[in-house]
Amino acid sequence: MPLYSDIYLSSVEQEMLLAATLSLRNTSLTDSLFIEVIDYYDTSGELVRHYIESPIALRPMDSIDYVIEREDKTGGSGANFIVIIGSDRQLSTPVIQAIMLGSKGSHGFAFTSDAHSISR
Repeated sequence: MPLYSDIYLSSVEQEMLLAATLSLRNTSLTDSLFIEVIDYYDTSGELVRHYIESPIALRPMDSIDYVIEREDKTGGSGANFIVIIGSDRQLSTPVIQAIMLGSKGSHGFAFTSDAHSISR
């Protein structure tokens, strides 16, 4: 799950910090979704933090959010979340997105990125 905790405005020297939210949504109307891992990595691929110590369940149509505060520069421009999910049976595809927000002067910025499946 790509996430941008900062972006460059016109050069590497002009950096803008962003607040970012990781949003996980169970889209099943009947089955729970199990979140096994939520890990945050920085631009160089180093683990910054584990967000959960043990698996959690998202009930049908439940959602959960994790926020990277604007002042948190630990992830950098190429930060990533690894989210490992499971279920007792084949589920409808969960929605996993990152929403980034920032402002510079009178200009506001907001954009999203979507999760992509990768191999373990």
